[in-house]
Amino acid sequence: MKYKICLILPYYGVFPNYFHLWINSASYNSFIDFYIITDSDFPYQLPDNIRVKTISLNEIKQRLQEKTKKKVILSSPYKLCDYKPAYGLIFEDIVCNYDYWGWCDPDIIFGNLQLIINENSIEKYDVIGGGGAFTICKNTDFLKRCFLYTNSSMPSFSFNEVRTTKKNLIFDEWGATNIRKYLKIKETSQYDWLYKKVLDIIPPNIKSRHNPMFIRFCNYPIIAKYENGHIFAYTISSNGIENVQEYAYCHLQKRKINIITQQVDSFLLYNEIFLPIQMLQECIHNTQNSIFKQYQHNTTINRRAWGG
Repeated sequence: MKYKICLILPYYGVFPNYFHLWINSASYNSFIDFYIITDSDFPYQLPDNIRVKTISLNEIKQRLQEKTKKKVILSSPYKLCDYKPAYGLIFEDIVCNYDYWGWCDPDIIFGNLQLIINENSIEKYDVIGGGGAFTICKNTDFLKRCFLYTNSSMPSFSFNEVRTTKKNLIFDEWGATNIRKYLKIKETSQYDWLYKKVLDIIPPNIKSRHNPMFIRFCNYPIIAKYENGHIFAYTISSNGIENVQEYAYCHLQKRKINIITQQVDSFLLYNEIFLPIQMLQECIHNTQNSIFKQYQHNTTINRRAWGG
């Protein structure tokens, strides 16, 4: 990779119980430098491509106000989600050394990120990802400041609205994305991204999901497998249980996950538990009756609905 890339993760509070797996999975992507911004205790040992910067939440607020010449509300860490598109300005002292900068979330297990960030995609797009969990942007002054653009015809909140409320208005996923679209910035399709590139598990508080491991836009997934920097998923289809293609990362959507394995280089994610990879066949066997019967039942209903 001839381009220098950094990802920034501000985090305040207690890190997820599986954050050591985040660290290990990030270490396999050595072509990216990760910066963790925090003022919390940080007891983890880090590989060479992950660095910790001690910066308080109030200092982030001051930096944003200085860079934008506007007053902003930043009374809780979660409000930072609205300000992710501004990280290029807030952390300009970091991103100045890179060709691309971006952000990522702590509830991710990274696979092989070169599936989505490679010389072909970088030369084709100025923004890769475009969502709240993971995005990188070309390091230009225009892209660092485009989130400030306002236009009353756009169906989303502007930065001026976002900065004046304590509420999280999902500006990173909706407002800033609409701004880039309006400004005709070359960006990857979110449809293609979510359907084909990542395992985006539906949040646990959504009652309509079919099972604990229901992955957005992917029919009946049951098991995610991590092995030496790569992520795959096992899913149910008309042919039974099969291994689908490799994915760039798994987004866990803020859920709490039990851990009953000490392995960090290989493990399973099954029913919201991290398990030893040796239990793969047992997990498949346990789901044969319950979920596969549900799949067959729903498939039959769908066929009847469509006259099949």
